[in-house]
Amino acid sequence: MSFEDLNLHLSIIKAIHDAGYTTPTPIQQQAIPELIAGHDIMASAQTGTGKTAAFMLPALHRLATPSKVNSRGPRILVLTPTRELALQVSEAALKYGKYLPRTKVVSILGGMPYPLQNKLLSQPVDILVATPGRLIDHIQRGRIDFQRLEMLVLDEADRMLDMGFIDDVETIAAATPATRQTLLFSAT
Repeated sequence: MSFEDLNLHLSIIKAIHDAGYTTPTPIQQQAIPELIAGHDIMASAQTGTGKTAAFMLPALHRLATPSKVNSRGPRILVLTPTRELALQVSEAALKYGKYLPRTKVVSILGGMPYPLQNKLLSQPVDILVATPGRLIDHIQRGRIDFQRLEMLVLDEADRMLDMGFIDDVETIAAATPATRQTLLFSAT
């Protein structure tokens, strides 16, 4: 099987080839068609098997079609338990989406100055990658509009829950549209 067989947008295929990838991993082969079809999924695979691409490639594929909702809020929200993982996910989104026109990726993390985050959130966002605590702060301050959110990804969901983020995750999920696609990815 090739990435072309997964029916991803040609701009994404080009970026995948630029990155040196030729064949999708098993988690990518299983998850990508389900996600493109719009299904909610729970997926588990070992670290280093391509889980980030398994959810990011279909997320970017979705962004290749313009939103029907006029808003500056994110279309894709990825929650991660740590700053480090959030930065890795943001880098992956930029790498795989580099040929998609006008795709804006923003990270909202603890330790970043609020004025910078406020500025980033005041502009249109396509993919928002965030840690739960900092995202809750911005939700409570009314700085995030989830009207056009189409996909909620809980990356390393098991770890996030082990770290005590269950209430934050539930609060965030409740603030998003019920019509969103929901993805839970874990390494265990």
